[in-house]
Amino acid sequence: MLPVRPSILLRLTALNAAVLAVMLMAFAGVGVFTLERVVRQRAATVVRESARAVAGAILAERRAAAARGEVETVRGEHEQAVLRELRVGDLDIFITDEAEQLMAARQPELAEPAVVLPPAVRTLMATVRAQRDAGALSDSTVVVRDLVLESGPARAALLRVVPEAGDENEPALLITALRSDVDDTLLLRQVRTTILFAIPMASLVALIAGFLLARRSLAPLDAIVTRTAGITAANLDDRLPVVNAHDELGRLARIINDLLARVGDAFRTQRQFVADASHELRTPIAIIRGEAEVTLRRSARSEQEYREALTVVLGESVRLSRIVDDLFLLTRVDAGSQPGRDATLRRDAVDVPALVHDAVRSVRSLADSQRVTLVVEPDTLEPQAAVRGDAMLLHRLVLNLLDNALKHAPANSTVWVRQQRVQGELLVTVADEGPGIPAAQRERVFERFVHGVQRGPDSAVSPAGASAHATGAAGTGAGLGLAIARAIAQAHGGRLTLLDTASGATFEVALPLIPSAGDRS
Repeated sequence: MLPVRPSILLRLTALNAAVLAVMLMAFAGVGVFTLERVVRQRAATVVRESARAVAGAILAERRAAAARGEVETVRGEHEQAVLRELRVGDLDIFITDEAEQLMAARQPELAEPAVVLPPAVRTLMATVRAQRDAGALSDSTVVVRDLVLESGPARAALLRVVPEAGDENEPALLITALRSDVDDTLLLRQVRTTILFAIPMASLVALIAGFLLARRSLAPLDAIVTRTAGITAANLDDRLPVVNAHDELGRLARIINDLLARVGDAFRTQRQFVADASHELRTPIAIIRGEAEVTLRRSARSEQEYREALTVVLGESVRLSRIVDDLFLLTRVDAGSQPGRDATLRRDAVDVPALVHDAVRSVRSLADSQRVTLVVEPDTLEPQAAVRGDAMLLHRLVLNLLDNALKHAPANSTVWVRQQRVQGELLVTVADEGPGIPAAQRERVFERFVHGVQRGPDSAVSPAGASAHATGAAGTGAGLGLAIARAIAQAHGGRLTLLDTASGATFEVALPLIPSAGDRS
């Protein structure tokens, strides 16, 4: 049992919501990651540049004092004022004597220094000092590290200001810039919380909007399904409405309308075929039944009367068998001409010129009895022309054309059979010198159960029922000869056409040739 799948509407809605949710989560993840990096880099840049700015101001002041000759005065001021703690915006800046801070870190029982650094900063300062002593860091390097203070996470930048040449008496200062990360952490937490609530809300809105949009987009498809479901054999002339002929649903509606038109034509053709076949079969059956009833109505009849009745029954039985055989042949050919069903036809290499000569020999006696000359041009084709197909059916095709020509060729006339190779095709032409067929009726001769037309004395179409090219002698054919011939040609990938000639009737068969070695080279 096949699994039950949800409707296209639900699948489109769920797919739209899922894709949007995945995109939002990916965007949110990338956005939060990028924001965290930007915030961290900004905090590191702020403390680093602040430490450098303070160090630069101290060095500039020392150089200016040295230029004015006020070194002692400035040194005293440093001892009283430079060693201090500053608050600039959200930054805490400590300017301390490095030696004093290191001594306080090693001997905390002594007097505290003028500026007391947080314990975490002291620990970091000692670590950085050890790295400098080991040569891992230079004096001008700004060290930026993450710390955890009592107030929360923070970021610290340490920069050592060493005395310049000639200022050996100046103390080595340590610039420490501290910035709390509490505000940044709170900002990132708010962003995450907002995204956590925004994604489900956006997914819900997308789910509802996608459902409404998909339902509106698929509404024409529902109309097509409903309208198509109501079309039966009784109303094949109904057509689907085409709202927009340029979108996919519009093209689907046009294709279904074209399909309905072809199905309608096929139904009408089938109905006409059944009606015509019934009419053709009814006549011989009625004759046979009538003869039997008339013969049995009287209790005593002579042998001659019985013979006459049985002769009529035999003739109509032969005609009935011929019609049935033709119908079976048409069914076989039609099945073989459909893609995927050509297994009913043989696909052998058939020498058509030889087959044409065999067919001409088969009707030679009939032509002689009607004082009609059969001429085949040329006698042979070089190189030999072969087609891929069923030899029996192709023989029947040529015989039908020859039989049709002989039935309408006047006495002491000629029936011409011509063969030629033209651009990968073999053309077989059968021409007679009969009365010909009016231009308006030339396509109807290939229809099934059409008993043909002939020229009357005034070159007009004679009444229906007259003998004609399509059927044979008057009243004896079923109107299937040329229909069978065209069906056989089409089943072999060829065509049968009635050429436009001034006199007589000329039928041309075109069959695709099997490529020879010379053709492929």
